[in-house]
Amino acid sequence: MPENENDNIYIVPLTKEHIAEVCKIEKECFSDPWSKNMFCDLLNIPFAVNLAAVEISGNTANAEKVVGYFIFYDIFPECQILNVAVKESKRNMKIATRLFSAVFDYAKEANLSEFYLEVRPSNEKAIALYKKFGFKIDGVRKNYYKRPKEDAILMSLKLE
Repeated sequence: MPENENDNIYIVPLTKEHIAEVCKIEKECFSDPWSKNMFCDLLNIPFAVNLAAVEISGNTANAEKVVGYFIFYDIFPECQILNVAVKESKRNMKIATRLFSAVFDYAKEANLSEFYLEVRPSNEKAIALYKKFGFKIDGVRKNYYKRPKEDAILMSLKLE
């Protein structure tokens, strides 16, 4: 038995095999979810980095379950964060923290020093998480989101 609940969670490259589960999480987490085709298209973009947090349990064929994902563009020296989500039943288990840790490790290796993202003002938990990692609010993009209509808060982080 693992020492803690996260001992069986691994950060891996997101693959086509993960897309169905990613889409379920996407629909669970967002009011205007991305489509399956959008996720599939990202797998073919050379500068898109797609990571999955997977939970491994047992030795069966269905032993790997996606519990979160992180998608960003590597546009040197910038990291444009596109999408981060964790399955609702797996929240508060530090999965988002592990995903961010993997992204920061990637950024260090790739010499990426600037991070940018947009977030709904109503997504207070995400904003708090981003602030925990040192992101600062830079401004607002009016009427950015459509369903429901909402502005976007622009946030950034500069690594030393």
